[in-house]
Amino acid sequence: MKNRNLLSIKKLAVLGICVSFVAGGCGKMTESSIPKLEEPVALNEAYRPVEYGTIGSMQVLMATAVPRDYCNYYSANVNISQIYVEPGDTVNAGDVLAVCDVDEAKKQLQECKDALAHENETYEISAQISDTQIKLWESQAAEQENNTLIATEQENERYDKQLHEYRVQKINEQMALYQQIVDDGTLKAAHSGLVTYTKKLTDGRSAAAYENIVIVSDTDDLVLDIKDTAINEYKYSDYDKKYVIVDGEKYDVTESQYTSEVLVLSKINNRYPDVCVESREKLFLTAGQMYPVYFEKTKANQALVVGKDSIYKDGDTRYVYVKNDEGGREKRIITTGEYDENYTQVTEGLKEGELVYYNSTDQVPTRYSKYTVTRSDFDIANYGVSYSRSDAGTITETCDYEGQIVSVNVKQDDTVENGMLLYVVDTGEGKAAITEAKNEIDSENESYAHKIADYDKQVKDLSEGGSSAEENNKQDEKPDTAYEEQQLKLNLQLLDLQKKLAGADHTYQLSRLQSAYDSISAGNDGKGNISVYAKNDGKVSKVSVKAGDNVEEGSDILQITGNSTDVLQVLVKDSNNYKVYTDNIADVGERVSLELDGTTIYGNCIGFAGYGRQAQRGYINQDDKGVHITGNTDSGYGNAAFYIKLDNGIPDDLTRASAVKFSYVSFKKVVVVPTSIIHKQVNPMDKDDISYYVWKIDGDSVVKQPVILSDYTSGSDTLVLYGIDEGDEICLAS
Repeated sequence: MKNRNLLSIKKLAVLGICVSFVAGGCGKMTESSIPKLEEPVALNEAYRPVEYGTIGSMQVLMATAVPRDYCNYYSANVNISQIYVEPGDTVNAGDVLAVCDVDEAKKQLQECKDALAHENETYEISAQISDTQIKLWESQAAEQENNTLIATEQENERYDKQLHEYRVQKINEQMALYQQIVDDGTLKAAHSGLVTYTKKLTDGRSAAAYENIVIVSDTDDLVLDIKDTAINEYKYSDYDKKYVIVDGEKYDVTESQYTSEVLVLSKINNRYPDVCVESREKLFLTAGQMYPVYFEKTKANQALVVGKDSIYKDGDTRYVYVKNDEGGREKRIITTGEYDENYTQVTEGLKEGELVYYNSTDQVPTRYSKYTVTRSDFDIANYGVSYSRSDAGTITETCDYEGQIVSVNVKQDDTVENGMLLYVVDTGEGKAAITEAKNEIDSENESYAHKIADYDKQVKDLSEGGSSAEENNKQDEKPDTAYEEQQLKLNLQLLDLQKKLAGADHTYQLSRLQSAYDSISAGNDGKGNISVYAKNDGKVSKVSVKAGDNVEEGSDILQITGNSTDVLQVLVKDSNNYKVYTDNIADVGERVSLELDGTTIYGNCIGFAGYGRQAQRGYINQDDKGVHITGNTDSGYGNAAFYIKLDNGIPDDLTRASAVKFSYVSFKKVVVVPTSIIHKQVNPMDKDDISYYVWKIDGDSVVKQPVILSDYTSGSDTLVLYGIDEGDEICLAS
């Protein structure tokens, strides 16, 4: 993804220039359709003709041609065992991209099953408690306040049922996801194409649900992405006409539509996709190139128009000065209609072709040479100053604890296999963790024993109290032993159910604590010595520690690397020798180059590793499973980074090579003119109202021609987006 941020360039792609456009004939737009602001060279006064045209406005956004991306991810939290592909690989739909730790998924599945059983059991007991409590209050219905208690409890029952059903649904959904992983833990390509991103396992193997593991890009399906313009910021959907200029030709476009589900998910998460445009015609786009997209809005068609700077006001009256046959000026009252930034519609008072005076302080050139406008390429280069051969599947083993290395069981260049012992670390924290886990189990058992003892005491007290009351009632004239027995029975039932609920909670919590204890104890000898084993096959490329070294949590221990590749990893960082835009990388498919011994070596960008400040970039995906937001984890590099493949492979010696050169801005067949022929004018009533124009040669006259500029300049040249075109002749100051 490119972020345009030159010193003289706004970061946003929106140029923010609102300029009039005027069309002759039946209103068809032409590049020279802006009204001619004609001023004969022989005259000192400035006049322009009244013309038929269109009142409206225009916006220009910059789109970049990029391949359509397809994300590949797990729908549940997993641990990645291995990723089988690297950027630059070509895959077909259904190919295996990665595999996760099925044992971990089995563990998660069992936890879900335990959680579901606990949820069902505790809900059933809680429902029985609630029913028993209501029966107890109903048996005491003579007391008025019990009616309120009963109604409240019944409402709570309804709420608890809904909550229970929701929890069961969510647990079942998670179980289905983990069951799918257990049945087949492979991640398969959703679409054919070029692998352009893979999750780096350097910082850990855990992957969150919907985290991008692999991104595959279809390099045969390029889209026009208006970067840095999200759909929630886009304000031009109601514009009348939309088109893109490709190699000097105009093609109508429409915005890509997103479903209501995508829009809702975007709003909830405040993460919106970019605006993309597409054409019904086949566009021959080039990856990495930029294309101006034009948006026009019409207020009035086939209207007589004059410049706003020709109109004077006297209260509610509008008037202009018209050139008469004697060469003088006469005042003419007019009626006006629609207007835009530069022009106003005249509904009464003027005829086509009449010359109207306008107030201008601009000096019409009298000494100049002719510059003929052509279309050419326009590029601003960026550079990757640090690059190295990328090794497939490099994994850095980091220590999970603070402690001391007991032994390193492999050495550099050793071949390792999954399950081989790598190193042992002595950590008091490991020992303390086991002790703490054991203490939590003991604490849970102790707490449960106290609860059961308390319930047993309540049952005993209630039973003894009930017997005493029963004996006292025998002495009454009208004993109600049935009522007392019912009350005693219901209260005992409540205590029994509460005891069962406590038992269910205890069994579930104890199971979870025991599982945590078993996990902590794995590989730990109980004295704090933890053994770490290889999870992948590979070759030890680096060993960073030795026995006796003290390490901190997160310290690098060693690296295990797969086979070397023919891919170069390029980092974009500051340089004293090149102008580098550090938050910008090459686009996938974009051509790149490298100078070596006076020869230019060419290649392609085939993937990306990190976006710098935008390393957390995500995607909104819609597939047969629904709509999801996926995200990329930070690649771990401190700089924006991407991958390239050179056409003829990596040279044996790269030490004499220059930086990798790629495009920061790249246009083909656009209007580029010397900056010196462009003039700026500032509205004296509004210093922030700035516009630009050139002096265009039209026969024997010199015409003040408004233009729309891009934000891009290169050396002494400026890219012009609208107002002049190939073949036009412009005054170039002598």
